Amino acid sequence: MKKISLSPDSNFGNNEKDGMGNKKECLNEIKEEDGCGCCSGPDLTFLKTLPTQPTNSKAEQSVLEEQEKERERKEKKKDRKDRILILIGLVLTIPLVTIEILEFYNVAGIDVKSTDYLLLALATPIQILLGGPFYRRFFGSLKKRSGFTVDTLVVLSTTVAYAYSIVAMLTNQDIRFFEASASVLTIFTIGEYVESKALGTTTESIKKLLALKPKTTVRIRSGDGKKQQQQQQQEKKKKKEEVVNVNDLVTGDVFIVKPGENIATDGVIVYGNSSVDESMITGESIPVDKGEGDRVIGGTTNRNGYLHIKATSVGSQTVLANIIEMVVRARASKPSIQRIADRCAKYFIPVVLGIAALSSLYWLLVGQFPIQFAVTVFATVLVVSCPCALGIATPMVVSLGVGNAAKQGMFIKGGKYLEKLASIDTIVFDKTGTLTKGKPEVTDIIPFGGYDETYVLQMASSSENKSEHPIAQAIVKKAHEKGIQLLEVSGFNAITGHGVVAKHKEQRISVTSPQSANINHLNKTTKEIQSKIYELETEGKTVVTVLIEDKLIGIIAVADMLRENSIEIVRQIHSMGKETILLSGDNKRTANAIAKKVGIKNVLAEVLPQQKAELIKSLQNEKKRKVVAMIGDGINDAPALTQADVGIAMRSGTDVAMDAGHVILMKNDLSDIVYAFKLAEYSMKKIKQNLTMSFAYNAITISIAAGLFYGMTNSLILTPALGALGWVISDTLVFGNSLLLRRFQIHR
Repeated sequence: MKKISLSPDSNFGNNEKDGMGNKKECLNEIKEEDGCGCCSGPDLTFLKTLPTQPTNSKAEQSVLEEQEKERERKEKKKDRKDRILILIGLVLTIPLVTIEILEFYNVAGIDVKSTDYLLLALATPIQILLGGPFYRRFFGSLKKRSGFTVDTLVVLSTTVAYAYSIVAMLTNQDIRFFEASASVLTIFTIGEYVESKALGTTTESIKKLLALKPKTTVRIRSGDGKKQQQQQQQEKKKKKEEVVNVNDLVTGDVFIVKPGENIATDGVIVYGNSSVDESMITGESIPVDKGEGDRVIGGTTNRNGYLHIKATSVGSQTVLANIIEMVVRARASKPSIQRIADRCAKYFIPVVLGIAALSSLYWLLVGQFPIQFAVTVFATVLVVSCPCALGIATPMVVSLGVGNAAKQGMFIKGGKYLEKLASIDTIVFDKTGTLTKGKPEVTDIIPFGGYDETYVLQMASSSENKSEHPIAQAIVKKAHEKGIQLLEVSGFNAITGHGVVAKHKEQRISVTSPQSANINHLNKTTKEIQSKIYELETEGKTVVTVLIEDKLIGIIAVADMLRENSIEIVRQIHSMGKETILLSGDNKRTANAIAKKVGIKNVLAEVLPQQKAELIKSLQNEKKRKVVAMIGDGINDAPALTQADVGIAMRSGTDVAMDAGHVILMKNDLSDIVYAFKLAEYSMKKIKQNLTMSFAYNAITISIAAGLFYGMTNSLILTPALGALGWVISDTLVFGNSLLLRRFQIHR
């Protein structure tokens, strides 16, 4: 198999320059996206409240917490304001449009001039209140010289329509466009609100990472956990313990971690033994046995032991802090994806302005036409170029595409990820919980010495019944499934790093690793046993031996089973011409075995989180740049999910992974990945068709509005009223084409 190598220099928590101490530098990289202003990118301002070094007091911590609460209050206030604006827009626009329609068709004999001031009264608040944000962004882009955007289209078209209507009203003309400006502003305001809500979870993954670190811990003032534990005078012991804020810990402090608690910071165990759940770092579903002298990582979970840990890294130097920084940097440094409409507007608007100015100037200089004709030409060119069709060409498809995905059990967090899905050429799979089920299961029971499978499983499950280790739980579960009655045992003893020992009818039962069992000295069939163990481990399985006294009665293999459709899904992805890579924190033997089974040739095993993100970045930076999708389910996958062009998270995984992912598979079904790619490709096809129709419409109507054919026919010219009717026709074509997405489906 092809091996992918990474730089071994990836250093976690030991490089101050690369830690959260550079948070200010990181925050300087966080800028608002250019574009129509519909999305200003993820709100990362709350990161300014994170300490870049240990806080000196609880008062400082309280200030930081208060700043975070204030930020949340401001977000809620903005949300209320946006909803009020939308309500105002709808309440005023609906009657305004209704009146204009009644006037246009001369229903009930309504006189245009009799409703002038009513229409003005309805349209003006919309122009001021709903148009305000567009005007501010428009003038801001002019000040920054950042080019034309959809805001430019909205501002120019609505301003001309509104201003033209006032002039027409004052000069007793029959044409009004109040409903046009009001409708455009209301529709775009609603669109902005919906998109902002869809992007509202972009910072949640960082918050979940922060939540892994406990707020307080028990510090031992003496600084020597082992000696402290050995003291017999309990009262003195209590006096030497104090509850402190985790941010107050310094290197060298010794703190206590009880069973079930998260470890406060990176350190070394100075007293105690336990199993530590490190799945957030390594992706390994099985907890790691730890004892004195072993290193532990802050934020990981102590499963069942009582530990004293000496802090080796605190604050910005911890592994968890570095993971948080990587998530922040990946979000902040990701290139802004210019909306398709904005890219078009960059060239479209200057052309429209030029055509409007030149055409009106031409008819003015010809001299045969009154100045009103030139003004009409100028206004009509701008009105027919209103961004309605261009503006909804993309968001309409995105909305329907995301809705289609939701019905199939997929949650796509933004239109740009639907767009990126269509161009993905490389898919990186995490192993545990993605290609596999993420739950160890007993796969093989092999008896020796004349015993049968039932007896071997009964002895093992009876001994393991009191253990909380995932392998033990898998063995006990298998016994229950087979209806095996567990025996009464005594003297249960879990030996960290080895296994368990118990007694049944004065016979000692041991369920341990092959290394602990020392099978070389058991009997004459050593080679046969070793061969079988090697075979099982080569298949990526974990093997335990079952002994009565010193006699081996059998071995049990436990493995994380493949999902039922993993092989077929990888085959389908290959048939689509996409490259696949397996990325895992597991050992090489297991990763290679899984990759071989599913048909993935590129494998990288024993990878830490920062290396996962680094690998994704290296793929993206290759000479022939790859567009990468990362599929994972664990906290350890969060940086890579964020760094990828599209991060796809399994719903069965952690909340952090789901928040960091851009696409969430709600049904936890790998076949949804293939569906997502094909849906994205179909959606992009519809967007291109919509844009083509929109530009064709504009090319034809602008040519007519500018009077290109008037000189030939002396009659073919558009008025602003017909231009407004063109909006409806163009919108209807785009809307109807987009609705075809509702019917999209594939046979699975």
